[in-house]
Amino acid sequence: MVVGSFAIAGSDEQKAAGIADSPDLFYQDLVNVCGADSEVARAYADNQIDAYRMLKEEGIKFPGILHMPAHNRNRGLGWLSGLGPKMVKALEDRARRTGVEILFRHRATRLITDPQTGRVIGVKVNVGDETKDFKARRAVIIASGGFGRNREMIAEYCPEMVETIPLMPPSHLGDGLKMGLAAGAATKDIGIAVAPSWSICTETHSNSLFAANWGAIMVNMHGKRFHNESCIEGFYGPLTGDGLRQPGGIYWVILNDNVKAEGGKIGTAQQISCVEKCQQLQADTIEELASIAGIDARGLKETVAKYNSDIDNIGYDTVFGRKFLWGSEGTLVKLDTPRFYAIRCQTSITSLKGGLKINGRSQVVNQYGAVIPGLYAAGEVTGGLHTKTYLLGVMTAGSMTQGIIAGKNAAREAAGQ
Repeated sequence: MVVGSFAIAGSDEQKAAGIADSPDLFYQDLVNVCGADSEVARAYADNQIDAYRMLKEEGIKFPGILHMPAHNRNRGLGWLSGLGPKMVKALEDRARRTGVEILFRHRATRLITDPQTGRVIGVKVNVGDETKDFKARRAVIIASGGFGRNREMIAEYCPEMVETIPLMPPSHLGDGLKMGLAAGAATKDIGIAVAPSWSICTETHSNSLFAANWGAIMVNMHGKRFHNESCIEGFYGPLTGDGLRQPGGIYWVILNDNVKAEGGKIGTAQQISCVEKCQQLQADTIEELASIAGIDARGLKETVAKYNSDIDNIGYDTVFGRKFLWGSEGTLVKLDTPRFYAIRCQTSITSLKGGLKINGRSQVVNQYGAVIPGLYAAGEVTGGLHTKTYLLGVMTAGSMTQGIIAGKNAAREAAGQ
């Protein structure tokens, strides 16, 4: 399982590397780059170190500092290959030590509200064929993830993304969003919640995007590039979003042995494994590769020739202004020697970027901005952090941080209301 990266301002790893960072700088990135809601962004920036500290206390070790586009400091804590289950297990053990009861095979379906006050006082839960009511001691926190596995909801909120491949857990059916809406919650960024994510091999569904980070290019069936492959906007969604709009929603990652050699130097073992798991068509010439892949041979030959010529004569790509391998780092690699490889791709979704509207205390609010008493929400079921774009490393860290904020504030509610 891959968590991606965990962006933290003020980590021990930054300090050891001599990187000066702060919640204020992180807040500025969220507002200036992402167009984040200022109150939600401020709360996240001021509390994200608590999520980091909690994981460190539970023995989680981060791989190290990683550069990520659009952050004004290097604050990514590595590509967390395989750390997902470890992080979940660490947090589960911590919760159990404090007396938390965790119930499996219980599916919350509706919120229970006090008819007199409108306060959320519990949840209705399906347990097999039974329906049970659970009364909240202080408040209810919705942290159920998004609706990426609910095709009908994707068609309603973002119909152009219906044909993308969902890679999130199968439990992401939108139950939390539905419950919040039924209780009168407003939404934030719901229209752009379904955001394009990785490019994946159409045959194996393995992540092919890492090859672009090493210098590969992406082309459509006509052999034409359609975006800067270096993801300078903050994350890869604009690139794979344009890929989604190519004929048939299909496009190809084109690489050669030079790109693979670069991947061997800068790629992690997990990244290399992902690319190797993709079905790679291969040939000794670009024309032969195009014929095998079903790409227009003349178009692909012209595209590759122009790309290589730009690197030779100017030092960067003039078609889309690509100057780096990844964000703002690395030197471009020419596609001028065999073997050549093509990976047939489509766009996936891995997480959603909008949902219930919350304030800085992670309280759910209605269309008038008034708090729905007794109701909190955290993570992917909420909106507010990614209005214009997404900063890499904020999804997992953001969900955990908002969970901490919601938990602390819910615990301060008066008992037995």
